[in-house]
Amino acid sequence: MSIDAITGTTPTTAASDSPTPGMKGTKDEFLRLFMAQLQHQDPFAPTSGADMVAQLAQLSSVEQAKQTNDQLAQLAATQASAASSSLSNLVGRTCDAAADGFEMVRGGAPPPLAVTSDSPMKGASVVIEDASGKEIRRIAIPDGTRDAAVAWDGKDASGNPVAPGNYKITVDAGQSPSAIDTRWRGRVDAVELTADGPRLRMAGVLLAPSDIRTIGANP
Repeated sequence: MSIDAITGTTPTTAASDSPTPGMKGTKDEFLRLFMAQLQHQDPFAPTSGADMVAQLAQLSSVEQAKQTNDQLAQLAATQASAASSSLSNLVGRTCDAAADGFEMVRGGAPPPLAVTSDSPMKGASVVIEDASGKEIRRIAIPDGTRDAAVAWDGKDASGNPVAPGNYKITVDAGQSPSAIDTRWRGRVDAVELTADGPRLRMAGVLLAPSDIRTIGANP
């Protein structure tokens, strides 16, 4: 009697030789695959003990990797919480912050912009652009000044309040001989925990903590 039809069906042996993407899943997925292999293995050519030990060792590795990932996630959450708590020390302080990119919030006006240059400025302007790079407002910087405070009311060139969202500030130096630096200058009102990480609210703008350049003393 021929037994070729029985010995020719060994689907689980191929799975053990070439691990499938499922092996990278959870412990339960691994156990289901392992039990399916035991149930459907060829009784005339069972999996060797060495192969079973190797697969159990792989199961142990999967479980250890999962535990490591869980612990790393908890550590990251703890560090993020500690970082957010430390940022609360900035609330109420007057700070300077880079004005390259920022987020406008609804119903708020931005703090003043501190504009500085090593030489007197001439024909320079502060340019506010939206996220696509479209100019929405241009404000002239007084000629002959090295330090100036430029106020923007949060409105576009037509006098309409800009929508909440991401914006950026650039400087048209005009005929100014030196580079011009712009910074927000104002009091930090709150720390907001957003999906993109903690943000500092300064009047009507949200700033990343990395944008802070100088921190004043407590009032």
